[in-house]
Amino acid sequence: MTIATIKLNLKAFQNLTNGLKDSDIAKRMGISTVQLWRVRLPDNDPRHNDPGVDFVAGLLAAFPGVKFEDVFFLDGPLRQRKRDSSGTEVSQVAEA
Repeated sequence: MTIATIKLNLKAFQNLTNGLKDSDIAKRMGISTVQLWRVRLPDNDPRHNDPGVDFVAGLLAAFPGVKFEDVFFLDGPLRQRKRDSSGTEVSQVAEA
């Protein structure tokens, strides 16, 4: 099953934080400067991390006028439904 990944819109983030130092941004967001640095790395860099709950919540709290969709986007489908060979949706039961 493919799950959507939250990604940071780097251009929007740069516009939002223009003129602020990384240490000031991280402090406002309640995260480490390393966490901020890792999220801004290119996806193909092995040190890259996608934004997690603390990053998303911290950014939205630090910049109250900003909406999620202003600075983040989903990479991939939100969720996929399982279908049988006839195309009929099949309910899935989680295994214990």
